[in-house]
Amino acid sequence: MRPLCSSIAPGIFLLSLPSTSAHSRWSCPEARSSDTGIKAGPCGDETEDFDGPLMATSTAAGGDDDSVLAISPGPMRVTFEESVHHTGAPFRISLSSDGSDYDSCVLLDHIPHNDCCSPSLSDPSTYTPYTITINIPNVLCERCSLHLSNPMTDKIGSDGSPSGIGCTDPGTCFSVYHSCTRPFRIVGDVSDGAVPRSEYTCPSLESINVGWPTSWTGDNGEAAQASIPGVYRRISAVWSADDYTLTTAPEAYREDTGDSCRYGSQIASSYASSTVPEVPESEAAEMWDIESAANGTAEASVHEGETAVTPNEPPRTRAPSSAQRGVTCLNYLFAISFVVEIALLN
Repeated sequence: MRPLCSSIAPGIFLLSLPSTSAHSRWSCPEARSSDTGIKAGPCGDETEDFDGPLMATSTAAGGDDDSVLAISPGPMRVTFEESVHHTGAPFRISLSSDGSDYDSCVLLDHIPHNDCCSPSLSDPSTYTPYTITINIPNVLCERCSLHLSNPMTDKIGSDGSPSGIGCTDPGTCFSVYHSCTRPFRIVGDVSDGAVPRSEYTCPSLESINVGWPTSWTGDNGEAAQASIPGVYRRISAVWSADDYTLTTAPEAYREDTGDSCRYGSQIASSYASSTVPEVPESEAAEMWDIESAANGTAEASVHEGETAVTPNEPPRTRAPSSAQRGVTCLNYLFAISFVVEIALLN
């Protein structure tokens, strides 16, 4: 007969995982998944999923028009949101290939974090909103998608300080959260040299992000360099409480392009019915305190793509009784569940 724990642990382990964890996700254009705890880039389980209908005008603007949403090259206002606060954790926005999430082009890198707020994991209405205007290249793309990446530089200690080496993505960042939009059509201007997305060569960020700052506020108010693509430190800035734009960015990145992605009520409530884990504020705070006191012990126990590591049982001189085995089993399962929950909050 199999031991009790080995028989039921896998089931209890899976049940202990919340259906949705929470960190960051697209608001507009609409995300493919409402899950904001996606660690597997670029799009989690939805990677390479371009089979659904193209985004319609009604989806983006909350109207009744079901015509396919056609994006024009040039400035485009987009919105995303954060549901667990990670001090100084920056963002990156990229454009997918036509019908594929691989070989993407970075459109805007080193978007600073908004350290103002404390969103509640279980309440989408409290998520911290971000609004920024990006530049869509002059391409012809039948099914393109925007990618959002969010490296957790708050987890890399002194490496994330202004004088630290930072972390790389892809590469050495402790973890990175991802979100991808539903597919949409880009209608380039052929008379101005538009090419199919498959023939488009990604330009340098400097050529498409004119005037974008190369340093932001880091730890203790010191300037932190943010000039090397794919290398990340803790950076933050002030975002408007009125329209959620980046107040210290050049006007081009705060421009209201008059398109559908304005952070209005229809966007803010687009995921109001999302399934989120029910974690009381007191319990969440306690988990954070324990994690800090452990100084990374829980984080080291569960890493992306790995199975939880459980401690070895102490040596015994005789076989335990059924009652003892039951208590040990319950403690064992509780430890797994606790470690997994902490890992999902990171």
